[in-house]
Amino acid sequence: MHTNLITGALPDGHETPISNSAAEIVRMGFNPSSLPKVDAIKGLAAALISECEALRDEGGKGAREASIAITKLQEASMFGVAAATADL
Repeated sequence: MHTNLITGALPDGHETPISNSAAEIVRMGFNPSSLPKVDAIKGLAAALISECEALRDEGGKGAREASIAITKLQEASMFGVAAATADL
C-alpha cells in the first residue's frame, strides 16, 4: 500500500509507503459506513504514521517524539473518523 503526495515541497510522483503496522494502527480495513472520507482520513493518517515510524526506528534523538506523534496521529484519525460519521 502507498499514497501519492503532490505538493510544491515534494517532487511529482512522490510515493509514501504505508506500513502494515500503520494500517493496523488506524484500522484501515474497518469502515462499516463505507464512506470514502473515512478511507481517506485513515489512509492519510497511516501514511504520516509510516513516516514517523521510520524516524522512530532510526533510533536518533527524535525517536521519542516520533513515538508520541504516532500516538497523536492515531488519536487524530479517530476524531477525524468521528467527524466524518457524525451525521450517520
